[in-house]
Amino acid sequence: MDDAELEGRSIRGFAAMLALLDGRGTGNPWVDATVREGDAHTLWLADEAQPPPGRVEDPSIAMPVLGLELDGAALDGGERDAQAPSLDVVGAINDRAYDQGEVLRPLFVAIDGAPGLATHGIRIDGVWACVLVTLRVEDDVAVHYVATDSAFRRRGLASRLIRAALSDARAEGAITATLQASPDGLSVYERLGFRRVGMLRAFQRA
Repeated sequence: MDDAELEGRSIRGFAAMLALLDGRGTGNPWVDATVREGDAHTLWLADEAQPPPGRVEDPSIAMPVLGLELDGAALDGGERDAQAPSLDVVGAINDRAYDQGEVLRPLFVAIDGAPGLATHGIRIDGVWACVLVTLRVEDDVAVHYVATDSAFRRRGLASRLIRAALSDARAEGAITATLQASPDGLSVYERLGFRRVGMLRAFQRA
């Protein structure tokens, strides 16, 4: 599959997650956002797209777009004891991990039961340590909101959990996995076999 197709899949997965959360009005640029169109605070555009008037680019939150073809991907070493935490737990760990108060937790609770949405997590000594969310968009699995609690970092938990989630998705018929990387997570995803296929640029209201 070529880079353009993977880029399109990744952007569709990102847009689908934002549409689910529909967090406009929160003041959080990672949630109060739209892809390509819309009047939210932050407008995300593919690298070659031109922004509408009145938008100012914020390069500090631009995100590389990554994709992985699951057929033949090396997914051994995944977390065999992965479980499905509640969306409440996933939101709370993300809020703590990114030091943003209580922003995502109530939004996640509100989308419980959404079609194609699944949670994945690892417990250490009975405590949720690492979590992520996947969203199926046709035969792509979009990976979102990977977060490790600060007490459990530098143990490779995120890599193990992602491998497990992708292995499950492949077994269920997904042929690609996509995501958008933060600077902290980029090297982790590249080691897992994801490749950069584009860039999402962020344009905020002037």
